[in-house]
Amino acid sequence: MLSLGSLWAAPTQKTPQDVEVLANNVSKEGTLVHAVGNVVLYSPKYLITADEAFYDQANGDLELFGNITLLEGVNYASRSGHTKINLNTDKGVSDPLFFFDESSDVWIKCENAILNPDTYITQKSIVSSCNTQDPDWKIAFTSGEFDKENKWLHLYNPVFYAGDVPVLYLPYFSFTTDKTRRTGLLKPEFGMSSKEGFYYMQPIYFAPDVNYDVELRPQIRTNRGEGMHGTYRFVDSAYSNGSITTGYFKEHSDYAKDENLKNDSHYGLQVTYDRSQLLSEKYNNIEDGLWFDINYLNDIDYYNTMRNETLGYDKLVTSRFNYYVKHDQDYIGLYTKYYIDTNPPLPRTDNKGTLQELPTLHYHHFTNPLLLDNLLYSVDYQAHNYTRSEGITAFQNEFNAPFTLYFSFLEDYLHASVSENIYATHIAYGNDDTQENEGKYWRNYHKFSLYTELSKPYDNFYHTMYLGIDQILPSKEDENGYVANFIALNTLTKSTSLTLKEFFYNEDGEKKVSHTLKQIYYSDYDYKYGNLENDLKYYITDKIYLGHTLHYSHEFSKVSRNQVSINYADDIYSTSLRYTYQDKTYRENTIYKVSQDISSNKDYSFVTLYADSKYFTHYNVFTSVDYDVQDDQFRSWNIGFKKSLKCWDYSIQYRDKITPKLTSASVVDSVNREGIMFMFNIYPLGSVGYDLSKESEQKF
Repeated sequence: MLSLGSLWAAPTQKTPQDVEVLANNVSKEGTLVHAVGNVVLYSPKYLITADEAFYDQANGDLELFGNITLLEGVNYASRSGHTKINLNTDKGVSDPLFFFDESSDVWIKCENAILNPDTYITQKSIVSSCNTQDPDWKIAFTSGEFDKENKWLHLYNPVFYAGDVPVLYLPYFSFTTDKTRRTGLLKPEFGMSSKEGFYYMQPIYFAPDVNYDVELRPQIRTNRGEGMHGTYRFVDSAYSNGSITTGYFKEHSDYAKDENLKNDSHYGLQVTYDRSQLLSEKYNNIEDGLWFDINYLNDIDYYNTMRNETLGYDKLVTSRFNYYVKHDQDYIGLYTKYYIDTNPPLPRTDNKGTLQELPTLHYHHFTNPLLLDNLLYSVDYQAHNYTRSEGITAFQNEFNAPFTLYFSFLEDYLHASVSENIYATHIAYGNDDTQENEGKYWRNYHKFSLYTELSKPYDNFYHTMYLGIDQILPSKEDENGYVANFIALNTLTKSTSLTLKEFFYNEDGEKKVSHTLKQIYYSDYDYKYGNLENDLKYYITDKIYLGHTLHYSHEFSKVSRNQVSINYADDIYSTSLRYTYQDKTYRENTIYKVSQDISSNKDYSFVTLYADSKYFTHYNVFTSVDYDVQDDQFRSWNIGFKKSLKCWDYSIQYRDKITPKLTSASVVDSVNREGIMFMFNIYPLGSVGYDLSKESEQKF
């Protein structure tokens, strides 16, 4: 017959904990409680199950036998055959013990353990995060200590095993199981290069407060040099955050000489900040925002030495500062751009001739009715300050104001609009060797638009269509003075454009086809017809998408741009293949023209491929290729695979990348790095990488 007993500590006894015991049979003799069969014990700190238990209410001693499960909080659980623990002091012993940290999936199995309030001390143990039966990796150690408070595991005489094969012995090893934000060491980076030697970087993380943290990344490259980079991140309000990153890398003198580097040290600084509601906290009727990204570096190798991975490279390093404020129908913006040209055109070797935009002031009044509901207007003004230490500078004022009258006819089947557009600009120059000190340009033009938007259901599909014609008719125009080649003007002359947009949907409402066709006719240009632009997208299935963009140049009687792409994605496969051809005579159809020829000096023809497969269980096979058809060479490519399991992963890939460097002749060379990259990651211990590459140089 099943019986249930429940006992609490007597109120008169001075025990720090209330303990509840449930079991098939419960008996009590004095202060000693004996429970047998399906024992469940509750205390403020533990939830325990066992086959048999002896609990002394007087001193808190608890002894457990058979199939013991002990849950401590929400993260820690253990299994054992025999455990003695004092519930008042949280001290005891257990043999054998299986301990599991749910937050990190790390488990420890040992022959015996000493239990303390903040630590477990184990003997003859095994630790892993893989399956408990035949783990893929494990570490056997003679003794160890797990700090439950700091979540740090210390191992003495550990032997690392791959399966059952020992691969490495160390006298001591330790790692953290904590995934929360806290001060400590982050996962290190390892690598090996045939030219730079052994690479090691050990990030150190400091989190003294919830509002900021610091990460230091010291590194060594045995054949190349040493350096350190660091990042300070902060949150200074509920609406803002920022970061400051800086670093320094010192080259070995022999490496700098052999590689013909201009600088034997590389340093830089980046400051970012993003803030909304700067003023709107005080003024409810406005909206504003501040964002800036400030960058400085002495040469491009500062980027290349920040981490072992090759970083993206842009010839112009750009710093930006933007602020805007909006109130009802008005918008004011302040924008600045500062460029560092890492490869200035020879014979210049400094940044004094680089044109900067410091600043641009922008005012915009949003579209509003004027006298009539269907008569709308807006106003846009911009002031650009183009400056530099050496060379021509300019200050440009731009004004644009469209006034538009809308109509609809034939029960809203046909729509029309007429707009009068006023555009004016004034440019004042400085440092001008041509003695031209200003330029003026103003114009007004009319724009007539006629369009219809139709839709019709059919038996098996649904069709929507937009068909419109726009005509621009210049009215008055005047230009005086000089317009530099970096000044953008709204100079589009008389033109007519025809646009068709249509969409097809199947009977389930899924989009199957989208199509856009556009043609512009220029009445006053030497070439009357702009590019015929045709853009077609066909959604074959919900997984396959096919796209084709074609631009035909009437001026040169040939295709000026042709791009074909196909994309596929499902739970197992994803791939993208794109071919792009662009003729050197290609011009965009745009209303703004810079006063110089915008065509390039060579044809552009590229094939880009990316593919990824998870067909094999636990394996991810991938490849990417950038092939220059025009020059008949691969610009970059890689192929490899990654195996991912619950407790570890590794990847092997062959890759070919291009890294820029600044030589002593102030010329940016490209360095082709090609070879095999191996990465091995054990959760939660960290990762190890090995890069076996060879390098060759060529000019940009």
